[in-house]
Amino acid sequence: MNPLYWTLQHRVAWLFVSVAGAVAGVLLAFIQSPFFFAPQGWQAFEAWLLSSEIYWVWAISGFFVTALLFYLAQLARSSN
Repeated sequence: MNPLYWTLQHRVAWLFVSVAGAVAGVLLAFIQSPFFFAPQGWQAFEAWLLSSEIYWVWAISGFFVTALLFYLAQLARSSN
């Protein structure tokens, strides 16, 4: 199953799910950081986002893991 031959709806859904995975990865990285327990939560989150070297690996990992899961779900669905 080649993703290049998917319909536009499938490609948009794949991108949406992958971006949602990247956001989930960033949030998971923030939860595991010491900034999560700071008194001003949103201000600490904004300050934490400015230091991208801390969380970019989590965002990329979340993006690729959810993209792969979406692809495997499409593959399993097309094989039936």
